[in-house]
Amino acid sequence: MNGITNEPVFQPGKRHYVLCGDEEGLDSLNPIKLILSNEKMSFEEIHLLSECSSEVDIKLEMQKMGTFLYVAAEGKKLRKVVSTAKKLGYSPEEAQYIRVGEEEKRIFCCRCHVISRVNNTLNIGEHINCTACSLKLELSNHYSPIKDAYLGYVAQIQEGQGGFW
Repeated sequence: MNGITNEPVFQPGKRHYVLCGDEEGLDSLNPIKLILSNEKMSFEEIHLLSECSSEVDIKLEMQKMGTFLYVAAEGKKLRKVVSTAKKLGYSPEEAQYIRVGEEEKRIFCCRCHVISRVNNTLNIGEHINCTACSLKLELSNHYSPIKDAYLGYVAQIQEGQGGFW
């Protein structure tokens, strides 16, 4: 996902801060929380595990202008909160998204349009087979925030590997 980092970076000069995350995510936000506490700045925490998604949506919607949002969670939870935050009007300048845990790459098949999921060890230019149509796909660096996936091109099969292309 574009705009997603692995480490939080403190953004000074905001009116209010919201730290939102699952258990591991909130742990990763502890350096930010320490700065906010030491500087006696206005902040609150939203625990993704202990609150239902509608409560989280309401809390994010109730924030005033000048609020800076930190969201730290594993992939699926993070995507859900990012989507909600964007719908509520949080711009990239007003939010920071931090992925914790193992990243899963999502690859959009150029033939059947199904999204296959693979672990983070797959690199640009490497191949996988689409889980729906079995087409051999090459992972590209073309990312779609709408699909939340990388485009998988038809893999070019080298001479001597067989195949029809």
